[in-house]
Amino acid sequence: MFDRNLLLKAAGTVGTLFGVVGTAVGFFDFSVKTRYHIFILFFIICFLFYILEWLSANRISDLVLKYDESTIEIKSGDIFSGKYINDDTIRIFAFNEYFDTKVDNEIISKSSLNGQVIIKEVSDIDELDRRVSDDKHLKKNEVGTNRDRSNGKKKKYKLGTIFKYNDNTMFTAMTHFDDENKANLTIQEYIRFLINFWDEVNTIYAGKTVVITLLGSGITRLDNNTYTSNQILEIILWTFYLRRIKFKKPAQLIILMDDNTNKGINYYKIRGMFNGLQK
Repeated sequence: MFDRNLLLKAAGTVGTLFGVVGTAVGFFDFSVKTRYHIFILFFIICFLFYILEWLSANRISDLVLKYDESTIEIKSGDIFSGKYINDDTIRIFAFNEYFDTKVDNEIISKSSLNGQVIIKEVSDIDELDRRVSDDKHLKKNEVGTNRDRSNGKKKKYKLGTIFKYNDNTMFTAMTHFDDENKANLTIQEYIRFLINFWDEVNTIYAGKTVVITLLGSGITRLDNNTYTSNQILEIILWTFYLRRIKFKKPAQLIILMDDNTNKGINYYKIRGMFNGLQK
């Protein structure tokens, strides 16, 4: 993993050490050959220093960030794990703008997280559909009706709107759906979704820990998949910072990823980016 900030940090340290070594050597009457050997040794040490910094940065597989009173934990994990199913935690799953619940590998894939939560945790889908249709908060956030839609629900909701299934499980409208039932989102819509999402979270979290996944990655067609998981994570953290959300201890925000996605995250860069926002 090459990182420009890591290289600049190493270069700054090397520059400082070079000045110190150069000054020290100037005080002594070394032969040209000895001076040459000293500087060769110095550059070898500096190279080893950079390699150690590089290896250290590449070993980072999780991250804890602080922002005012808030703690953000980013790591590999399973949102269906029992440790996140409790009265002190809220798990939020991403759905489409219709809050569709039909898991048929056309509207909702059985392998997707929202497909899995419906299969594993929703015992009565008809009841869930009635609750979604009658929910007062959702009614306030209706943005239209697609009467031409032949497969799936017809009412559309504002992106970022959250539906409370139970105290531990909630759904959010994250993506538009096209005529072929494919999720799509532009980067501008994605940012607007996140801003509204954080505002909703701020009103419902009630001192609980909030657990989400890397919203916007996976099957979502975000500007034709031109954004990496690292960039998606940066946008999530940036919008969180913009909305000034405060999770007071012991509550915190947890962002979970699968192992493969987690391995591709440059945590060194993420930490530098987020800390830079607060300067």
